[in-house]
Amino acid sequence: MAEMIAEGVVGEIVERVLTLAIDELVLVIGVKGELKKLKAVLTHIQAVLQDAEEKQVTENEVKVWLQELKQLSYDAEDALDEIAYNELKYSIGWLNNLSRLAARFKMAHQIKAINLELHVINERKSAFHLITSNVAEPAQTFNARETYSFVDESTVIGRDIEKKEITQMLINHDVTAHHNIALPVIAIVGLGGLGKTTLAQLVYNNDAVKNHFQLKVWICVSTNFTTTNLFFQILQQINPNNTKSESSSEEVLLKDLESQLEGKKILLSLDDVWNEDDEMWEKLISPLRSFTAKGSKILVTSRSKKVASSARAQTMYQLGGLSDDTCWGLIERRAFVPGGQVKRTTQLVEIGKEISKKCKGVPLAAKVLGGMLQSKKEVHEWSAVRDAGFWNSTSDDTKQIMEVLKLSYDNLPSKLKPCFSYCAIFPKDYWISRESLIQLWMAQGLLGPEEIMEDKGNTYFNTLYSKSFFQEAKMNEYGEVIRCKMHDFVNDLAQSICNFECQSFEKSNNNVDFSKCRHATFVSPKTLKVLTKAKKVRTIFHWKSDSDGEVFDDGGTVGATKISSFFKFKLLRVLDLSGFRGSDFSSSLGKLKHLRCLDLSYTSIKSLPKWVTRLYHLQTLKLIECRKLVELPEDLMNLKKLRHLFIDDGEKWEKMPQAMGELVELQTLSIFVVCQENGISVLENLNNLRGALKIRRLGLAREASLAKRANVLSKKSKLRKLKLHWDKDSSVGDEGGDLKVLEELQPHQNLHELFIKGFGGVQFPKWISSGSLLPNLKYMKISNCSNCEHIPSFGELACLERLEIMNMSKVKSIGGSKDELMDTTTTPQSSSYSCLKVLELSGMPNLEEWFEGNKVLEEWFEGNKVITFPCLEKLSIENCPNLRMTLHSFPSLKSLKLEDVDGMGVVSITHSLTSLTSLSITRCGNLEFLREGLLMKNDQLIFFNVRCAPNSKFSKRRINGFQ
Repeated sequence: MAEMIAEGVVGEIVERVLTLAIDELVLVIGVKGELKKLKAVLTHIQAVLQDAEEKQVTENEVKVWLQELKQLSYDAEDALDEIAYNELKYSIGWLNNLSRLAARFKMAHQIKAINLELHVINERKSAFHLITSNVAEPAQTFNARETYSFVDESTVIGRDIEKKEITQMLINHDVTAHHNIALPVIAIVGLGGLGKTTLAQLVYNNDAVKNHFQLKVWICVSTNFTTTNLFFQILQQINPNNTKSESSSEEVLLKDLESQLEGKKILLSLDDVWNEDDEMWEKLISPLRSFTAKGSKILVTSRSKKVASSARAQTMYQLGGLSDDTCWGLIERRAFVPGGQVKRTTQLVEIGKEISKKCKGVPLAAKVLGGMLQSKKEVHEWSAVRDAGFWNSTSDDTKQIMEVLKLSYDNLPSKLKPCFSYCAIFPKDYWISRESLIQLWMAQGLLGPEEIMEDKGNTYFNTLYSKSFFQEAKMNEYGEVIRCKMHDFVNDLAQSICNFECQSFEKSNNNVDFSKCRHATFVSPKTLKVLTKAKKVRTIFHWKSDSDGEVFDDGGTVGATKISSFFKFKLLRVLDLSGFRGSDFSSSLGKLKHLRCLDLSYTSIKSLPKWVTRLYHLQTLKLIECRKLVELPEDLMNLKKLRHLFIDDGEKWEKMPQAMGELVELQTLSIFVVCQENGISVLENLNNLRGALKIRRLGLAREASLAKRANVLSKKSKLRKLKLHWDKDSSVGDEGGDLKVLEELQPHQNLHELFIKGFGGVQFPKWISSGSLLPNLKYMKISNCSNCEHIPSFGELACLERLEIMNMSKVKSIGGSKDELMDTTTTPQSSSYSCLKVLELSGMPNLEEWFEGNKVLEEWFEGNKVITFPCLEKLSIENCPNLRMTLHSFPSLKSLKLEDVDGMGVVSITHSLTSLTSLSITRCGNLEFLREGLLMKNDQLIFFNVRCAPNSKFSKRRINGFQ
């Protein structure tokens, strides 16, 4: 399998070249003849690819033929890409007619040479007796339901006993094996794919374990087992603000660790360990043993019993396989997704149970098979999986798992296969960013030329995740995957498929066929020396682990000499220079005609080099944490293909290019800084923006935006997070002007998060609290609006889950006015803030009243006609010393924090609480009593803290009767 050319991948490359050739036929006069020949010969070859990819398994000559075709197809794709580059350059005005004709003539000769080689390849195919196939791959269904059909990784079946046993080993002092042993080691050992990491995570996050240890540290070790690295990572986790680097001496690191850990009971979890060196283990454990408290433990996971022995593990927990029934449960929950393609039938269930018996208790195999069966509706398709030949082989368990993974890969749609194999670029245990991966796929042309590449990329990612090619997902607050890992076996599969095309240069002595290397990951400048041999590389990706510093720093060598070396890679489509310490960027990089993704993040760059604006194919430009960068060049408008622009917060920025509005393909613009010359109207035509957008210096937007009737945000349906900032230095004191600007900035109904800071108006526009205009809003934060006196009710926002209001010095009331509250002519809402879970109010010294509804609330509470805040779990009110009139119905409240609140307000808020687990009341003036029975009725209370102001009449003896 390691020598196999990925099935379907060659066909996908050929198809991409054909698509490009057809497009260029329309555009380019002078190259048409050669492009027609290219299209004709590739069409002939494409007809036999399916048979060729099947025969390569047994016929080495066919495999070699396919490899040559693949490399030549890459060359053709590069040539066509250069033609497109020259046409873009001409359209912008950087290429005159004579130069354009010369470029076409040159490319015609280049394509002619490729055609000659293709002609030879085409002639050779007759010797293989390949069968022409007119059967196209069945259309693959990527429905929206599959996108959201992920299995919750935290819900693990079949490991309850193991979880309980290992938890007891960690927290039970009386376990004989650990008695009187300082810092004992417990090792979970077992075959790859059995779920050792998942089990360790379950135990690590168990509430009993959390409460037992004062500190917990989780490190994914893999092959990077050095004491310096591990000491540094431990220090980083227990003190993220530490100033030490990985290059610090062990003595320095250990001194810091001793001060942080001395006398504390810790749990150190070391996952996926391979080190079998006894001395290195002792060098790690001995100092930790000397200053951690009794009861501290080390939990290790490994495939090797020798690792457990070298670590002198007091307990080696041999993890066994799952039962056949449990394996079927894993397959079943993935194959029969609610609303999915496969309908449960008696026959499919019977076959599925037979398949589960062949998994030999390995959950990874069961999950992957279940994900593959999601798209197989017919009985014969399930039977084919059950009857696959490799099940009967005498190979070891590891090889059979790899065969299962290969079978699942073979059943992927052809368009997903190159997307998966590209992931071989990532080292093992690397956290893969979903967003970045999609941009990398896009840069390689794997998502097609369509306008909706990002949507297609999301669908592809979700499909690979649902089929368990990705795992250990980290989710955002909305349950969307933001990053993930690949299991080691899955990474091995990707490496075997890519056939040396993707290489991770972790060491400088890699034994690699550089002629085949197209995508490379490097760790340090030393490995770049090896990489220079890969002349046709398309991706240079800088691997940064969590503990890495700026890897380009090697003792002060002039950075530009390294940067200029990248010019040698003329076919680059992805270049990651993040962390480069120099500020001198070679102008020669502007000749990287194929470049689509450029990362200059975390550099000391002061201005964007001129050559960047000549990268006409550029789709993604990352300038994150470039704190010395203060402006973008006006020529940025040349980058007509730019889709993603990530830039720093821009606090030092004074303006942005006036022509930015011409970049109509932009999908990501992390921040926009308003200036007097252009106002916010620059954003008017950027309706493809998605994700998050921050607009700063809105105080300068008044005249420009009003004159052009901007209303710039209402058509941006893919924006999910919006931050609107009025900076102090941009304010001119026109309160009415701020209100008119904010009225114009009404966002689309699809917005999820809204942040408003520094707004100078006395009141807010109506759209901000309208349930019909913001029906999907989940998070709102309003701060530092110094002129505002009243905050409206946000109870109509049906999806609002989190609300923060802070530093509003003039606000006197929240919610409805007193007249509205006393109005008896209308019926109150049956629910208010129906989804709100977190509410935080702070820094409002003049806040006196907080009401919701349209009658005096006590009357309606007594009649059980109004349910206010039915889902609120956390309420925090700080620095609101005059808050007296407030609500007192919070039926689901678990956490309450009141600091510097008037005593009457405290009594009102705590009046009807029954579900608290945490209560903190501090510095609350005029507090004389709390409701009798408060503690008794909140019998789940775990944390209780009451500290009164010095002049308060309240004392702890007043609550004795409540207990």
